[in-house]
Amino acid sequence: MDDNSFIEKQLELFKIKNIREVFNGSNQVFLCEMVDEEKDFFSIYKPIKGEKPLRDFFSGNLCYREKAAYEISKFFLWPNLPPLVIREGPFGLGSFQKFITHDPKENYFTLYDEYKVNLLFVAIFDFLILNTDRKAGSILVDNEKKIWSIDQALTFNPYTRFRTVMFEFNNHSIDTEILIKVSELLEKIENKKEIFKILSNWISEDEIESLKKRCQKLINYKKLPKLDPYYNVPYPLI
Repeated sequence: MDDNSFIEKQLELFKIKNIREVFNGSNQVFLCEMVDEEKDFFSIYKPIKGEKPLRDFFSGNLCYREKAAYEISKFFLWPNLPPLVIREGPFGLGSFQKFITHDPKENYFTLYDEYKVNLLFVAIFDFLILNTDRKAGSILVDNEKKIWSIDQALTFNPYTRFRTVMFEFNNHSIDTEILIKVSELLEKIENKKEIFKILSNWISEDEIESLKKRCQKLINYKKLPKLDPYYNVPYPLI
């Protein structure tokens, strides 16, 4: 069992000892202490009941989008997304994601110069999952100097647009090794292999078709798209 699968199992099986609300977003978010007889750790719990209605996303499925994004990151082995499961919690069904200990003063803007290579993987991933809300604050660095990407809820909807603060990667060329992995994902989805079955549990048929088109576009052009600073930027930036 790999590290991610091991942590997923803990997220599924550990009991919740303490819980407190975190007031830093539009939806309800809770920090939970997860425990068993020997260990404890913290997770972020986002109940479906705590999702506020949005104009361009259906209500009640944001945590499923985060799960789909996490499964694609596991397929690629990049970028680093904290392990995430869907399970029942104190306020109903929702996502439980391992909490990453980090310095809240750090974000994409402060980390870019040192972690350009790592962040390029995030930018490519965000285009493929159609992230409409990549803010600077959703890029973390942990105590071991490892970059993590969080908050992949506003993704996959083909009727929205790509929004990101990562304009340094505007029209950036993509290495062959990465394109090979994207081609592998596309092939397995088209042939309804395991990753297709996994994604079908969490996002719609239209959203999977849209994902396929973005994979093909990346393979064909070998570059990230050109972005418009008046159209492709989230609000707020951090």
